[in-house]
Amino acid sequence: MENIIIQISIQQLIGSSIIVIILVSLIQFLFSVWIKSRLEKSIQHEYDKKLEEYRFSQLQRQKAEIIAKFFAKWIKFRGKEKQFLDKDELLKYYEELNQMSFEISLWIADNKILNDIMDRFQNKENSKDIRQLIGEFRKLTLNIKDDKFNIQKITIWPTDDICKELELIDK
Repeated sequence: MENIIIQISIQQLIGSSIIVIILVSLIQFLFSVWIKSRLEKSIQHEYDKKLEEYRFSQLQRQKAEIIAKFFAKWIKFRGKEKQFLDKDELLKYYEELNQMSFEISLWIADNKILNDIMDRFQNKENSKDIRQLIGEFRKLTLNIKDDKFNIQKITIWPTDDICKELELIDK
């Protein structure tokens, strides 16, 4: 066997070193771009998630407003709307109540609460008080399982005394 002597010139050594340095730099650059992209996507995902939660809470508030308007409109005349409204006003009143009833039935997912609300509006025997329903809906909307709020503190106008004066309830 012959001894082979490998001779590497300084130019070849410098050229090889430059190529290695360029490759390592390119790999480092691509890795840093990849890391940066992953971080940006992760941060964007968190912002998107928070924005979606915010939008959902806004939608819940809007839906809660519909429930509140429905209850307020429904109890306004205490079942004696025919005494206070002419035919056109009465039809408009019923149309608004129907629209709210339909909207509520389309988006309330909790069957128990929906049935309780509809039982109340149909004045079924043993139906829940409006305050109880608002309390249940409050728990659902605010996602509070053990709500400490006393629902009896919810004020409903007109008071019974004013209702008697307006002949909305019997004296």
